[in-house]
Amino acid sequence: MMQVLCYGDSNTWGYRPETDGRLIWEERYPGILSKKLGAGYRVAENGLCGRTTCFDSTTEPYVNGLEEANVCALVHAPVDIAVVMLGTNDCKDEYGAEVDDIGQGMEKVAEVFEHAGAHIILAAPPVLRGLEKSPFYREFGRGAEEKSRRLAACYQSLASRRGWQFLNVDTVARAGNLDRIHLDKEGHRRLAEGIYRMIARKEERDEQKHRKSIRRE
Repeated sequence: MMQVLCYGDSNTWGYRPETDGRLIWEERYPGILSKKLGAGYRVAENGLCGRTTCFDSTTEPYVNGLEEANVCALVHAPVDIAVVMLGTNDCKDEYGAEVDDIGQGMEKVAEVFEHAGAHIILAAPPVLRGLEKSPFYREFGRGAEEKSRRLAACYQSLASRRGWQFLNVDTVARAGNLDRIHLDKEGHRRLAEGIYRMIARKEERDEQKHRKSIRRE
């Protein structure tokens, strides 16, 4: 059985802005993905509200994603595929991080799972479009939306250099209008579909490689 780990922030946790609560498993993208993949896969989720790639917060404990990744890789071992989606919270004024800093943090997090034997799907989070209308705007500040727009290109370049799969989430699912940060139910469904297609492509490539190796023998 293949183990898929979804590692991220509040969008992986399934934050629901309408109620300040959490979507149920069947509505969150890891749960939807699990149903689509079927019996040959087990999907685990590790999402935390406020999680960053590698930055410590002065107000929220345990949000440093790099520190948690090492424990997570051991807890869920063996991880065959790791879907890593972080970077939104790194755009907050508190961290003073530039896009390149966020990219470097993302690379370090993904490396943890790669070193543990996982195939990496690097996911750039949804753009913080219209963030000035969000109740969380003060936390993020004026420059956050522009930073979030530039993450996809940064992550795509990183994934290309490292030989990882890349998903620009904003092309399949945009943040909802309620707070301009979090996916709604439809967004989770669309994201699960996007990840499912990437895993299917990986399976197809792996099968082609296997067939070629048999022919050589």
